Amino acid sequence: MYHNFEELLKDIKKKTIRKTIAVAAAHDREVLASASAARKEGIADFILIGQIAQIRTILVELGEVPDDWTIINEPDDSKAAQHAVLLASTGKADALMKGLLHTSAFLKAIFHKECGLVAPGSLVSQITVTEFPAQNRLVLLSDCAINVSPSYKEKVQIIQNAVALAYRLGIECPNVACIAPVEVINEKMQETIDAAMLSKASERGQIKGCRIDGPLAMDNAISPEAAASKRITSPVAGKADILLMPDLCTGNALDKSLRYFAELNTGSAVIGAGVPIVMTSRSDSARNKLHAIALSVL
Repeated sequence: MYHNFEELLKDIKKKTIRKTIAVAAAHDREVLASASAARKEGIADFILIGQIAQIRTILVELGEVPDDWTIINEPDDSKAAQHAVLLASTGKADALMKGLLHTSAFLKAIFHKECGLVAPGSLVSQITVTEFPAQNRLVLLSDCAINVSPSYKEKVQIIQNAVALAYRLGIECPNVACIAPVEVINEKMQETIDAAMLSKASERGQIKGCRIDGPLAMDNAISPEAAASKRITSPVAGKADILLMPDLCTGNALDKSLRYFAELNTGSAVIGAGVPIVMTSRSDSARNKLHAIALSVL
């Protein structure tokens, strides 16, 4: 099991599972800095699609030789996204990465029916992985970027996507906490009802490969002391590996709080499509973008 991103990067580098990543609208310094770092780590190669003059200028500033990179000139962001998706759908790229373009334009290209990246019935979801130094482990949060107000059925799929990534991170039977403001079922809070349904479905073996409990508030989901103080007896409470967010607003606020308030190292993954997708915030650091690249390679 990986305890932090440093361990993850070292292991991927040792296994030399190098992948090719197509970057849409690659004319961004932080994106190219993370790509440069990933190449130096030996974990990925890149096809850069975007404004070629800016890409070449930034690469030189980063100490790179532009002619050593594969660059495709496409100044239009939407067309750059479409080109990247085409490379992935035809097997010329193993993963996709969002550069300096709006998330909506990037997702529109990915979900286009003709590209075939998202199979009918599949649900694409985002997962934030954060280091949790206080307990020397990684914790997953989902969904923080794609599904706005997921239904019960969609939450099942979000959990399954997160569990699949947790397995890759070495967590054999992840504990899933369904986050809500309170630990009791309240008919006025749909998130508490969904949490109770998910917990019961897990108990009866309808959702396999993990343990689910909820509703749980954030404190007693990750703190054994908080769970004990509220007399919550559960194999999940205080030991959650996956935090199921009730909605995107909650997830997105917590995701950004991890970096800007707590200054924790994070990385994100988008799974459920035909290839892994690196879709970080445009304001995210090059280091956290590198972590996201590592997760996509994994």
